[in-house]
Amino acid sequence: MSRPGLKDPITLMSYVTPVMAVSTALLSLIMDPWDEFKGSTYFNSSSHIIRSCLLMLFGGTLAFFMVLTEYILVSITSAVTVTIAGVVKEAVTILVAVFYFHDQFTWLKGVGLIIILVGVSLFNWYKYQKLQKGELGEENVAKSSATSAAARYVILEEMDDLDDGPLRAH
Repeated sequence: MSRPGLKDPITLMSYVTPVMAVSTALLSLIMDPWDEFKGSTYFNSSSHIIRSCLLMLFGGTLAFFMVLTEYILVSITSAVTVTIAGVVKEAVTILVAVFYFHDQFTWLKGVGLIIILVGVSLFNWYKYQKLQKGELGEENVAKSSATSAAARYVILEEMDDLDDGPLRAH
């Protein structure tokens, strides 16, 4: 019997997306103020409805490709590198909120920004030191990323084989 595998992000999202959509719809029905819906300018005419739906479709498409890109980045580099990039993204979000949207810059945001900058600097310094010692040469980086990506797929396939073995309950 073939069991659906989660060997790539497209397969994972094809199983997870319907559950997420139903959960979000139910939570929206329970928690959103639907009495304010009629007064909304986003759905008061056919042109606004079309524009709102296209914006939601654009946001969903953007989110899909962001998840796909993150999966590919983790496959090629490492989860730590993607996490560092996510932390830098958060710092940029704070700065955009302060400078563009005139959000209040509190001491907590300042401390967080300093921690982010110090942490990213230390991570980059560590990677630079490893590169200088020859531990992260170009050949090693290419070889290790190709090997680790291949190993991940082999491990996932072996896990599927183990799941189909005698220990699996019918």
